[in-house]
Amino acid sequence: MRRVVVTEPVHPEALALLAGWEVVRGWEVGAAATAAAIEDADAVLVRTAPLDPGLIARAGRLRVISKHGVGVDNIPLDLAARLGIGVANTPGANAVSVAEHTLMLMLALARGLPGGAPAVELAGRRLLVVGYGRVGRRVAAAGAALGLAVTVCSPRLAGAATAEGHAVAPDLRAALAAADVVSLHCPLTEATRGLLGAAELALLPPGAFVVNTARGGLIDEAALALAAAEGRIGGVGLDVFAVEPLPDASPLRRLPNAVLTPHRGAMSAEAFRRMGLEAAQNLLDAFGRGLRADRCLLPPGR
Repeated sequence: MRRVVVTEPVHPEALALLAGWEVVRGWEVGAAATAAAIEDADAVLVRTAPLDPGLIARAGRLRVISKHGVGVDNIPLDLAARLGIGVANTPGANAVSVAEHTLMLMLALARGLPGGAPAVELAGRRLLVVGYGRVGRRVAAAGAALGLAVTVCSPRLAGAATAEGHAVAPDLRAALAAADVVSLHCPLTEATRGLLGAAELALLPPGAFVVNTARGGLIDEAALALAAAEGRIGGVGLDVFAVEPLPDASPLRRLPNAVLTPHRGAMSAEAFRRMGLEAAQNLLDAFGRGLRADRCLLPPGR
């Protein structure tokens, strides 16, 4: 019988899909038992828990890691590639949920909900969408529908405009200087870590909103908190943080013009079910017909 370690709770239908497997429920057995089980597991299904490289290196039977979501910065990809461990994710499963959460943060900031600040209208303002994947596309479309002038910035884009008609900014810094709202939707990599630091934040027009529903490491949080506290930024909407849960001592918690949510953007009932089912199906595929091309980040080599 194949063993899968599921590190965190998933939808019951996802567990049902794995009937016939030995399923170790990490959130029930505790950290030590979970680690021991991974060392002798065929597969791991993980949400946001960091996977220790040393533990993965000792897992001699491990064939595939399936991410419940999109971002894989909690998985040691280089090590997995060297060991022949497949890695899959669930792109698109949470796009609707994260995009809607992003809009909620934008609207909350515009209506002055954090501390009763004067409300403003989003219509007629300039939205910069950084990253143009499944979530970024939805946010850009929704922003345009609300009357925002949308510009997108992504290294994958060429030309002056997207197929949807949004302006394309070839240079992030120049685009920041013309953005009333900036929303981040790119993966966390070594190239994007600290994408918005003190210098970049200083380029934003006074009163601009900064929204991040992607990964906390994309922003220098100390610089962001300082800029917001000094009034150089009009509002901050964050669902993700460099350290999660956000420490009580974080200066972000003391900002009157911040809307902070605990990494819940992808956790609608619908998205939670889709991510669970797709992550479980990835495991079945890895030991059967093979991983789907659109979900396979690394093919199993063991």
